[in-house]
Amino acid sequence: MSLTKKVNLQFAAVQSSFWITFFPIAGFAVVLLQSRHFTDSEIGIILALQSVSSIIAQPLISTFAGKNPQIPLKKIITAMLLIGAGFASILFFLPHIFLPAAIIFICIGMTEMSAPSLMNAVAMQLTNAGIPVNYGVARGIGSISYALAGLALGKLVDISGVSVIVPVFVIAILITSFFIMRLYVPAVSKDPADISANNASAIPQTSIWTFLRNNKTYTGFCFASIFLFASHSCINNFLPNIMNSLGGSLTDQGITRSLAACVELPIMFFYSVLSRHVSSHKLLTISAFSFFLKAFATMLVPSVGFLFAAQIFQMPAFGLYTPSAVHFSDRSVANADRIRSQAISMVAGVGIGYVIGNLGGGFILDAWGLKSMLLTSTILGFIGFAIMFVVLFEKKPKVRRE
Repeated sequence: MSLTKKVNLQFAAVQSSFWITFFPIAGFAVVLLQSRHFTDSEIGIILALQSVSSIIAQPLISTFAGKNPQIPLKKIITAMLLIGAGFASILFFLPHIFLPAAIIFICIGMTEMSAPSLMNAVAMQLTNAGIPVNYGVARGIGSISYALAGLALGKLVDISGVSVIVPVFVIAILITSFFIMRLYVPAVSKDPADISANNASAIPQTSIWTFLRNNKTYTGFCFASIFLFASHSCINNFLPNIMNSLGGSLTDQGITRSLAACVELPIMFFYSVLSRHVSSHKLLTISAFSFFLKAFATMLVPSVGFLFAAQIFQMPAFGLYTPSAVHFSDRSVANADRIRSQAISMVAGVGIGYVIGNLGGGFILDAWGLKSMLLTSTILGFIGFAIMFVVLFEKKPKVRRE
């Protein structure tokens, strides 16, 4: 077996197991907290704090990784996941006490929720080292696993209760850690002179603010991502409320999330072919418009069946955004900023965007109800699309390499 094929199989296994870990603690976080009698506002605050912690942690972790290239990223990621699993296990015993719950989710945000940007950086590192990783296929396999986990966990929770969520998460983390540590990484030179040279090229030479000012197109993309993911998180995290309003069950919720993951697959599998013919700028603009359409469709659905059908917009929305954003972030900045660019784009979307969506969505639900929350989600999605269109559409991609 060739090294490239071996590495792609290993990375696919990592993506598969990792996105299984995301379903229990992210997809069913609201269900878990509601079972402990937390209000929607309290849940919104807790999930917002989780996102804030991820915002703070990701740049710090990426800077540490850039300054210490002799430490493989896979070891850093594994340590983060195991720490997150340790804190999450406390949720199994935790009653309705706000502060401990907030601290646990903050720790999960700093570890589990901060890991995807480093995994993206691993894929780009391997590709830039001459071992091309088919990110779209690997991420698509991750979506398959997420979909299957959704079907299984939704049914399992209906049968056994919410107490099963935490053990499933911890077991999935242990499996993911095993696959990550098995992942091949290029050898790092032990020569002090080489290490010094690698550090010189890998460490960002500017502050984050200077970096954002010098990369205006990239900064505009991040700004648009904030609004898109604020819209997305309103729907994604408060899906239990949407499903309850339509008369659905936890099994239906699992099916909905699984359908959303499944429809991502075609576009992720064929992204490498698609990206040869269409620039990441245009793909991201199409993706942004699809985020808006999904929010709009969700606001109007009259039944569970129509909600299932609305998940088709997940394909050109999140499914197209994920690989396009990874490649855009890698190719639009200088060499020294590659790891940092992955972290900042994740901070913008999954960090700041989720803070706005979680915090705002929770308060709007409690104050004005579900319809107002869904209208807010739709407006946020349109703003994100408008910004992405102005910033990226019809502009020629520029590859910055210094």
